[in-house]
Amino acid sequence: MIDRYKKNIFISALYIATIVINVQACMTTFINDSNSKVAIYNEHDKAFLIIPKSGKRRFGNHDKHAYFVVYAQQPKTKTEVWIPVYTCTQNECGNNGNIVLKFSDIEDGTQATSLFTIVKNKPHSSMVRELPMIQRKNCSSCN
Repeated sequence: MIDRYKKNIFISALYIATIVINVQACMTTFINDSNSKVAIYNEHDKAFLIIPKSGKRRFGNHDKHAYFVVYAQQPKTKTEVWIPVYTCTQNECGNNGNIVLKFSDIEDGTQATSLFTIVKNKPHSSMVRELPMIQRKNCSSCN
């Protein structure tokens, strides 16, 4: 009889603790619903995660907001060249402990991205175009 009483007290205390404590983790599950591979560079642990087409990956930290860069593979190249497309910073932690974010949500700016600040990265220009001798039209050594 006493063991049953202790068991009921323990279960009741555990139930009350789960109601009172609101765990808000900052884990993120990224789903690649695009037509090609994408990669995630997690700024906190410096990990570069390649996510195949229709794949998903969970990353993050339970006590820090997510901060990551989404990379897309450059099309029509023989080697894997990755271009940064979006930089994502999490503003709030999710209520259920895991935020599910799709690549299409980031591109379309849907409601699923409301917990994030998403910045579209500018495309990188060729380094050759940035050379001072090419920028100047009066290049004496060019003639």
